[in-house]
Amino acid sequence: MTEARSGDAPDPLVSVVVVTYNSASTVGETLSSLAEQTYPDDRYEVLVVDGGSSDDTERVVAGYDASFHVVDGGTIGACRNRGIDTADGRYVAFTDSDCAVPATWLRSLVDRIVGADDHIAGIGGPNRPFPDDPAFAKLVGSLQGTVFGSGGSPQSHAIDRVREVRSVACCNVIYDAALLEEYRFDGDINVGEDAELHFRLSEAGYRFLFDPVIAVSHHLSADFAAFTKKARSYGYSMARIQRRHGKLIRWYSPIPSAALGGGTVAALADLRSRRARYVPVLALAYLLVSGYATAQVYRDRRSPLALLTPVLLAAQYVCYGVGFLEGLTAVDPVPQDLP
Repeated sequence: MTEARSGDAPDPLVSVVVVTYNSASTVGETLSSLAEQTYPDDRYEVLVVDGGSSDDTERVVAGYDASFHVVDGGTIGACRNRGIDTADGRYVAFTDSDCAVPATWLRSLVDRIVGADDHIAGIGGPNRPFPDDPAFAKLVGSLQGTVFGSGGSPQSHAIDRVREVRSVACCNVIYDAALLEEYRFDGDINVGEDAELHFRLSEAGYRFLFDPVIAVSHHLSADFAAFTKKARSYGYSMARIQRRHGKLIRWYSPIPSAALGGGTVAALADLRSRRARYVPVLALAYLLVSGYATAQVYRDRRSPLALLTPVLLAAQYVCYGVGFLEGLTAVDPVPQDLP
């Protein structure tokens, strides 16, 4: 898929695609970080693809060396495809408009992908909260760095070595442009479009290289309402995607819904028998799980806010589980974000 360049060959051209929607408050931060890359200025282009913003996103983008493209009402998948269609680069990198990348980001990604084995579809790394983000967002980042907070998903910075994985987060990834001519994002998908594409790639035998050093800063949920809404949205979308393929894309995706159903059955059984037999056992199991996650979060954050981990974990499971059930029973054939 890729070839190592000789010492005298120029760096390959890279197209960086930034998908955005109503992100006037953050997209400038993203584009500023892309303007400060150590990669040669004439060897990369920045393409901003907008889903039809109603705020000042276009005005902010106009202040930077980036081309602006609109897919009015487009999903994230459709916007990513427009970026691919517009790209001139040998490689196509993606980050999001609520992220900031380090100055060495492109250099690191390109050095990894040039000469990579043919079965490597791309290179990615973790996304972490901004240093000046609210304490709640940092707590969410630490929670998602635990096996119970993310199912061991590789965007977690808890993975501390370079390894092959089946999927990476699309806010921090580079692909070979030739591969994207054959494999495209599903234009109907607005959440989880990267997971769906990467599932198809993994089914075809491709893998990604995850490098924990190549990290980007990402504005995570700043409050409880945003956190629960996102969890429900992810559950909904994952169910719709898995219905579409008829396969389990994420091994852990049905677990929250199954836990909700099991807990309800256990509570009803205890009520019927008027004996507390099942619920205490389930409660003890959850205390063990959440206690382990709390210890991990505290080691990472060193803050008493880690004591909120059991509450956040329960809220995430419940909202994801509800969203997953909604996605399984939804009539519409298209996975969409929730209002």
